[in-house]
Formats: sequence, structure tokens, C-alpha cells
Amino acid sequence: MLNISEKKLENAIIELKIDVPVEKVESEYRTVFNRLKNVVTIDGFRKGKAPLNIVEKKFGEEAAREVAENLLKNVFLEAIKEKKFDPIALPRYEFDSIARDKPFTFKAVFEISPTVELGKYNGISAEEAVCEITDADVSGEIESVRERYAKVNKKEEGAIVQDGDLVRIKVKRIDDVSEDDLDKVESKEYSIVVGKSKDEAALDKHIGGMKAGEDRRIDIKYPKNYYVSGLAGQKATYHVEMVDISEIVLPELNEEFAQNAGYQSLEELTAKTRETLEKYVGDRARGDAKGQILKQIIEGSGFDIPETMITNEMNDLFRQTQESIGYFMDDMGKFAAAVGQEVETFKNQLRERAVRMIKTSLVLMEIAQKEELQVDEGRYKEVVENIARRNGKSVEEIEKIIEESDSQRKIRSELLLDSAMEFIYQNAKIKNLKPVSLDEFLKKEKSD
Repeated sequence: MLNISEKKLENAIIELKIDVPVEKVESEYRTVFNRLKNVVTIDGFRKGKAPLNIVEKKFGEEAAREVAENLLKNVFLEAIKEKKFDPIALPRYEFDSIARDKPFTFKAVFEISPTVELGKYNGISAEEAVCEITDADVSGEIESVRERYAKVNKKEEGAIVQDGDLVRIKVKRIDDVSEDDLDKVESKEYSIVVGKSKDEAALDKHIGGMKAGEDRRIDIKYPKNYYVSGLAGQKATYHVEMVDISEIVLPELNEEFAQNAGYQSLEELTAKTRETLEKYVGDRARGDAKGQILKQIIEGSGFDIPETMITNEMNDLFRQTQESIGYFMDDMGKFAAAVGQEVETFKNQLRERAVRMIKTSLVLMEIAQKEELQVDEGRYKEVVENIARRNGKSVEEIEKIIEESDSQRKIRSELLLDSAMEFIYQNAKIKNLKPVSLDEFLKKEKSD
């Protein structure tokens, strides 16, 4: 009979110390030597006919290695079955030696599934932004739609920049850069509509009257409460080169334009634009409030997460990062260097994101189980229909693909997490903040 003692370590690691009785060790030795007797060749004997004692003497070390390997594997499986552990990765074994006439003692160290000790999740306090969409906001958004359908005509040589022009500029920040070193500073190219920004510190407020090919040195003092934290309260100097100037000819705002833009009428364009803006700010405000709630729940909960799980999540995030920029490299360190990041900084960022995502999933799944939440079948059907629509396929085709790829569990799991997120939001103490304009709302969003 096995003698098993267990110890729980950090990061969801279990250490088992297992004593294998000498009888079991002897039995395994006999099994191994009998196998060797039939397969090894010894001078003076036909294969399989050498006396067992000679085989034992000649192949003792080889047999000891095989006996140890067999006992480690088989006894470990017996032990985790007895202790009802479910490892998520292969174990690491430790032992000093093995001898035929002695009990065999070894340690098995392995990771198990993560655990969470859930803290308070009902009645969490959070603040939610409120943004009132005005007629001017709707008109501004419709102007953006008109710009997408506009004709752009390059202005003649000698023309100067005016509000409403589309300009292409090259910009470089030259604080504390000498004139001799200006060419060493890399420029970034931007296309902007002059006068469109309501930000007084925006560059387009300082380039009026310039001509194509002209350079200008621009000094900007950013306010202390500037929404870009890296610039707040700073004085900055920029070198701006006007590359070219174009006139934007907007289409007339009428029924024909609305229909060309995909709407039945100008009235529908206006109504849908307001609806889209209201949905956007509403979703963003609720999303931010949910983030506050979730952060508090995570901070109030305890986690035991295996390192293997973190590593796997980091690898998934690394793959997604590569796919997002279209640049692929197997080695994280070489990839970080290639995209201009410090290797350790890049890896630490991936790790922080991985841990945050794992903790988020763990608390939401635990809440879903405690509250016995179920996946809304209507919501599942809606997701499948959306996938079909995006891919230009029928619902039946997508359902077949989901079944063949065994993706239904993943989709349902994500929907269950969404349900848990909605549950904690609905049961939170939400304080609506003072209403702000769309501009203020968007600035706050950028600063976050």
C-alpha cells in the first residue's frame, strides 16, 4: 500500500511525497528483468536463453532506470486517483536513488486547475458617466459622413491654408534639439482637416496661412488638465512642414445624399446617427462602470493560478499581437526588439494582461456558478446569426462549422461570462455623474 503525503504550494502547485513499499519495487524489478531476459543478447547464450542471474548482474543499472521510470509513472497515476487530483500539466519528479531491497521514495510536483476565493460581488459601488447627445453632435457626425463622400481637389501652387482644407503635414517635436540636429529627428506624417478640432492646443490652430512646401516652428503650451497625460502642463515645440493643401468639396446635404449613404431618407440618416451616438456613449459609459466593478471584485478575491496557465495565455496574447500588426516571429525577445520595445517591458506587459484576463474569467465563472446563471438561447442564436452575416454564409453553414470545430462550448462560455458581468452590473450601486458634452466625454475616453 502506498504511503502518500501532500503539500499545497503557491501558484496551484501540489507536491506529493510517495513511499513505494519494497514489495512493489521488487515486483517491478522482476517484471523488467524478465523483459530484458527475452530481448538482450549475451555472449555464449542464444537470445532469451541466458540465466536470469547473469542478466540481472549485467543489466542492473539499465533495469534500475527502467524500474524508476515505470514506478514514477504508474504510482503517480495511482496516487492522484486516490487523492482525486486533476493535473493540468506533466509532473516534475524528484528522488535520490532506487534499490531493489529498499522502499522507493519520490516526490511529484504538479500543477492543478486554478482556484478563486471569491470576495464580495453584490452591491459594489461604481460611477457611470452621462453624456447628452445634442443636435450639434448629430450634425457634426453627419458632417463626418459627408466628408467621406467629399471630392478632394488639390489647391493650386501658392494657395494658403484655410479652415476646412484637408492638409498633409510632416511633424516632429524638436524640444532641446539644435538646428544642426533637426534632420536627425524623424518626422511623422498626418492628414487633418483644418479648423475641425475644438482643441485649442491642436496643431491645426497654428498652421493657418501656410503654403505648400513651407516650414513653420510652432510653440504650444498645454493646459495642466490636458486630456493627454503625457503632454499635460508641458511646453512643446514642433517643426511642421506643409506637404500639400487640398480643398474639400462636400456633397449637398439632401435626400439624394442620404440615399447614397445607405439610408432611405435624410430623416432616417439623422435619426440613425443620433441612435448610433447614443448607443456608443451608453456602451462606453456602462463598460467603464463594469470595469470599475470588476476591478473591485478581483482586488477583493484570492487566486491560485498555475504558471502554465499564465504562460499559455501569454503565448495566445503574443500570437494575437503578431496577427494584429502582421509581423511574425517565434521568439518574444526578438519580436520585442524588432518593434522597438524593451524585452522585459514587453514580456511584463503580456504577463500583466494574461493574469488580468485569467482573474477576470475566474471570478465571472465563479459568480455564474454561484448564481446558477444560464446562457440565453436567444443570445446564442443571435451570435451565430451575426457570425453568418459577417462571413457571408448561411446560419446552417456556420452551425456546421461550429460543430466540426467544437467551438460551441467556447461561444457558450463567453456568453456565460457576459451574463455574469451583466449580473454584477445590475446588482451594483451605480452613481450617475454630472452630464458632460460629447467632446468632454471623448477627451476623457482618450485620457483613460
